[in-house]
Amino acid sequence: MIIIGAGMSGLLAGQFFRSHDPIIIEKQDSLPNNHKALLRFRSDAVSQLTGISFKKVQVDKMMNYREEHITQSNLFLNNLYSQKVTGSIRSRSALKLERAERYIAPEDFIQRVSSGLDISYSEDARAVYLNQIVDSSEAIISTMPVHKLAEVLNYELKAKLETRPIWTVKFDIEEIECDVYQTVYYPNPSIPLYRLSITGNTVIAEFCEDPNVTWRDDVLMNISHFLEIDFGIIYFTDSNYRDGYQKYGKLIEENSDAVKEFLGWATRNYNIYSLGRWGTHRQILMDDVVHDLKVINRMIESNGYKR
Repeated sequence: MIIIGAGMSGLLAGQFFRSHDPIIIEKQDSLPNNHKALLRFRSDAVSQLTGISFKKVQVDKMMNYREEHITQSNLFLNNLYSQKVTGSIRSRSALKLERAERYIAPEDFIQRVSSGLDISYSEDARAVYLNQIVDSSEAIISTMPVHKLAEVLNYELKAKLETRPIWTVKFDIEEIECDVYQTVYYPNPSIPLYRLSITGNTVIAEFCEDPNVTWRDDVLMNISHFLEIDFGIIYFTDSNYRDGYQKYGKLIEENSDAVKEFLGWATRNYNIYSLGRWGTHRQILMDDVVHDLKVINRMIESNGYKR
């Protein structure tokens, strides 16, 4: 079995199909950088699949609109937030501000979930396909973005798949004890900050535009307002501050049938089973990936694949 991509979906596929001795092909020379993110899940499905214990926590949420704390969302605020982060009006998580149950992965989760898997780095999926290292009798799990897979297979995809970049700032609160799990949404289109979260003692600020030199003031102002603490106790040092840029940060889900038609075609003709958010261009969670792996397994077994 071949798995294309060593992102989170690819690693979970490697664990799920471990008895098939899968080879994971990754185009980068190491595990993708997005694995540095704090990982939290809506259920314990990923924990059960990997056998790695997660921490069960309660997450409290609210909105901040025009400097007012809001604990009950409405359609206006949801639509405003959705337009800010996606450029379209869709149902977003900001519509539900009730306390929610979440599962936090341990800091060494990626190291543990990738341990023992056969990962081949610096491998180009196009070269693998064109050089016929695999053929249609070999089951292939692809986490490649839909449009990239279509290019590899020389398929004319009749859909415009859109994404939006995001910028992040992360730091640890070190001067006071902090162990909470909280999220604040910012639907106001006039500021680039759209979400501020605290996971334990780690603060994550997410921006839909490049915050440039203004990020420090924005974050400090909102942290102070959010936590009701003084600016002076927040210190940014090389050890506690991290920032990042994700070119493909937000996926804009495509509602046409073109993607489904292509994915079905790839399965029928090349025994390729697409998986994950980018692999299927759906706004899904890692919990959903576990469900999809079970569906793929049934499809593979029904096709008589036993390796």
